[in-house]
Amino acid sequence: MREIILIRHGRSAHEQTGRIDRDGFRRWREAYEAAGIHDEPPAALRALIGNAALVSSDAPRAIESARKFGGDVIVSPLLRELTLEPPQLRGRHSLAVWAIAYGVRYLRHRAHHTPAELQRAREAAAWLTQLTAEHERIAAFTHHVFRGLVARELRALGWTSQDRGSRHWSAWSFRRIDEGPPAAGAIGPGPNWLA
Repeated sequence: MREIILIRHGRSAHEQTGRIDRDGFRRWREAYEAAGIHDEPPAALRALIGNAALVSSDAPRAIESARKFGGDVIVSPLLRELTLEPPQLRGRHSLAVWAIAYGVRYLRHRAHHTPAELQRAREAAAWLTQLTAEHERIAAFTHHVFRGLVARELRALGWTSQDRGSRHWSAWSFRRIDEGPPAAGAIGPGPNWLA
């Protein structure tokens, strides 16, 4: 049985207090992206991952999360988070207000992603599927919103899942019983380097 585990990275070490405007929000996103992680993975996640091959987005917090489990980490930009442009809010607001604005925008448009990001999710799902031909179990460290897109694409490829929450370090396990080779074609670019 092949398995792909999609894991949301650990909590970012970057702390934001006070209110920020739209430009401040962009600066916060840059600092959040560049920061490492704040916490350690739970023991239950260590047990779930076991000896799975480690794969990560190219964001520092995802790479650092994967490295907490030892061994080589395959790093790919395919697994990075969506761009997530800030909503059109005027004035200065707390991060909680910005999060609510994202939620409202999602309800209005039913999506956070662009067509190019959806295509990247398809390529990521195909690439992870291809990796299971070499490694029976894959632990892929990715991000909150993008993980949902990849999960949808894995299901479309015939994987069944057990979703386990949305918090940092949460893991969604996808399994496939068929042992035939993964479908050829439409495989996105592989990792850009090993960490």
